[in-house]
Amino acid sequence: METAVRKKIPIYGVTRVDNEISRTHGWLVTIQRRGTIFRRQFSDGILGGKARSLAAAKAWRDEIVARHPPLSKREHAEILKKNNKSGVVGVCRYCASETRSKSPQEKRWFWVASWVLPDGRAKRVKFSVNKHGEEGAFKLAVKARRGAIKQMGGDFDPGATRRKKRLSRV
Repeated sequence: METAVRKKIPIYGVTRVDNEISRTHGWLVTIQRRGTIFRRQFSDGILGGKARSLAAAKAWRDEIVARHPPLSKREHAEILKKNNKSGVVGVCRYCASETRSKSPQEKRWFWVASWVLPDGRAKRVKFSVNKHGEEGAFKLAVKARRGAIKQMGGDFDPGATRRKKRLSRV
């Protein structure tokens, strides 16, 4: 005889809080938009139970999302990170790993353009400094990156990188 296992499906921006020590029971909504964090707790005791507090949490979350829409994929792809050294998002200078310990003349350097494909996989294109020159390789990487970003569409899903896709076993 098989027992049915109920799978917990995550609710976007809503998490359950059950802390017996502090006697806290309810739902916590956390949404971040353009550097601002919107957070509010919905207590089971105050709102009349688990189902009612969840409904209130979802309604508030939906209101926040409607007033503050998510970044587009293109907007997210253009965020300059603190550790960027090239000055161009998604473009970096790279030394081929098998040549790192060699003399400066023997090292193979590249300018690399990178971006995320619609299916979530990372795409990288390398341009050789030896072949195109330092400035030429950099310009080609910038052009490749900008061309890929122009084709991006849709909204950014912050949870997509954390969720693992399961392969069906049939």
